[in-house]
Amino acid sequence: MTRPKVAPDKRQRTAQACDSCKRRKQKCNGATPCNTCERRSLSCQYGSSEHVEDEGPPEKRRLSLVAGSAMGSPATIRPPGGALSSPQCSPRMSMPSDHGREMTHPPPAWPHEPSATPGAPTTTISGLRTDLTSGLGLPSIESAMRATGCDPTNYRLSNKDHPGLTSQSSMDTENDEEAIMYTSTRMLEDPSGRLVYVGDSATLSFLQLMRMIVESVSGPSRFTLDPRRHRILENTLRLPQGFRHTHLLPDRTTADVLVSSFFTNTQGLLEVFDRTAFSSGLDASYRDPLNVDPQWLCLLNLVFAVGLVLACFPVGTDEARLIERLRNDPLDRAEMFYHNAKTLSDPLTAFEDAGIWSIQALLLMTVYMLAISKRNTAFALLGMAIRSAFALGLHREETLVIYIPAERTLRRHLWGSLFVFDRFLSASMGRPVAISEDDCSESFYLDTAGNDSSNKGYNVPHPGVLGLEASIRSSHIIGLVLKRIYQKRKVSTRLAQEMADLCAVWPKQLPANLHWRQALSSESENCIATLHVNLVYCHSIILLTRPFFLFLLSSRLNKSGGANANNTKTTTASDENNTATTTTPSQQQQQQRAETEEGKSRPMAKFAEACVTASVHTIFLVQNAYGAGQLPQRNPFVIYYFFAAALIVLSNAFSNVSPNGNMAWCIEHAIIVMSYCARTDPQAERLLYILTTFRDV
Repeated sequence: MTRPKVAPDKRQRTAQACDSCKRRKQKCNGATPCNTCERRSLSCQYGSSEHVEDEGPPEKRRLSLVAGSAMGSPATIRPPGGALSSPQCSPRMSMPSDHGREMTHPPPAWPHEPSATPGAPTTTISGLRTDLTSGLGLPSIESAMRATGCDPTNYRLSNKDHPGLTSQSSMDTENDEEAIMYTSTRMLEDPSGRLVYVGDSATLSFLQLMRMIVESVSGPSRFTLDPRRHRILENTLRLPQGFRHTHLLPDRTTADVLVSSFFTNTQGLLEVFDRTAFSSGLDASYRDPLNVDPQWLCLLNLVFAVGLVLACFPVGTDEARLIERLRNDPLDRAEMFYHNAKTLSDPLTAFEDAGIWSIQALLLMTVYMLAISKRNTAFALLGMAIRSAFALGLHREETLVIYIPAERTLRRHLWGSLFVFDRFLSASMGRPVAISEDDCSESFYLDTAGNDSSNKGYNVPHPGVLGLEASIRSSHIIGLVLKRIYQKRKVSTRLAQEMADLCAVWPKQLPANLHWRQALSSESENCIATLHVNLVYCHSIILLTRPFFLFLLSSRLNKSGGANANNTKTTTASDENNTATTTTPSQQQQQQRAETEEGKSRPMAKFAEACVTASVHTIFLVQNAYGAGQLPQRNPFVIYYFFAAALIVLSNAFSNVSPNGNMAWCIEHAIIVMSYCARTDPQAERLLYILTTFRDV
């Protein structure tokens, strides 16, 4: 029997849902805009039901990357909500016989890279600026590069201050564009054989998407058939069998060198000690070593371990010779310090009675595990530290009133360090954050280093404190990007512009002694702090803009892939007179250049350009620290940010999404710097292989 028609005012369900709710299969109230679209700030439109049905459900829609690949079948990427169709995107339980496969044909030449015009004016469209800086009248970057021995003719940038985006209160809704968030969630095999999760924001996920794209365009290669592409590097270090812990402290000179290395190479990211109190404790440990608290000795040995791994002193100095002697010892001295700390007072065994010292120890253990390429262990240790911090109330501002000023400073800095590391590990592993800002006092992320409590114990604001607070502000942006962009199926330029407004405020709050130009001086005491702070900021821009870069890269290759793969004339039939129209390769190039010029005015294209610009700036910063002799070989933060930027540069050189005259310079120095780090770091050695095989495609 046919159901009777219900009057509109008595309906419990709307007669027609909007297009967005239909795609998402969510409840719609039929209003304009509907409640769901209004809450999510989406464009609410009501189209014909036939059109929506033709689209198909989200999990069945696919976007073809290339019309015709070299293998004869186009690779496809499934939009978020479904698995990737390429067999390379799903882990295999056993590794197939693809080891050692080599290319049987020479790699194609790089796409043409138009040169940038030196001194070109800043381009601003829809309030989005993608030049390097914001124009405070400082010396040009070309002159700064000459001072460091770089050739400015191979690296041309605008005369401004910071890479990124200018603020704009609103964006014209008519120019609003949406990019599909391509997902490449991965389960990678670690050395023990278990599968570990790596999410969309991770650089390893972006790397797998690029492997699919490159293979669909250029065919199989060492880059796309990497035998270790389904594995994640987790270092395994063990002390020799029968090793006995002596718990003896090193001589005072060695201790001073390791402590100096620790504070120098962690500033800007980590502040877990009051430095005045730490110096007093170190003096007391050597005056009366028999009466030292085991918990303090645990922290001291962890400082020694981290300081030894990260140490970098000018060649020829006494400090450099001491570090070289320790590293050449048959026994891994850093590992020995770490195990001494655990046997003296392991925070894992006293987790139920955790105090401030245990949070400090767990955070130091996290840094050490990151430095020796044990990311999953670091992720677990940091989670324990954050839970202990919650139990002690470090996340609430109102709990500080009961403590003396020095203790307030320590708790504030410790919580800020946990926050920075939480955002770093969540973004680099593609996993949920452990700290929700909704549960924490807002003042922790908004206060500057100028207040009295934050600088207790310092005559002037210390660069480590200033750097930490600058990193906290950048990490706050990274958390918002992870939540509002990488957890969605689509991202609009309007939403991204809101994030860009936050990015534009950051340089204005940065102290002058942490400006990126300070890193150009080899005599700068704040070189590492400046490097850390600016790399975190650049990576926040890369995370924000990378979805647009990937979407335009896919769309560009989707349009031109068939013609490039066949390398022949294209014939199209005319519907009106049944005649054939032939397009020559030169005409195709002219058409592509015209499309490129037209696309530059699109908001999405400006975000993609900002992604490339921030990546170029990242490589420039790291290269200058390397040229100044102040770049550690095993700094996990620098290596990760550097690799993420190098992948963007190589991807742009492959596709020419955003023409940039600095590509050749960046690729050359990315390989040089990563080769330097690969001498002692197994993680950098693995990343060097990826970069070189991508370059050789």
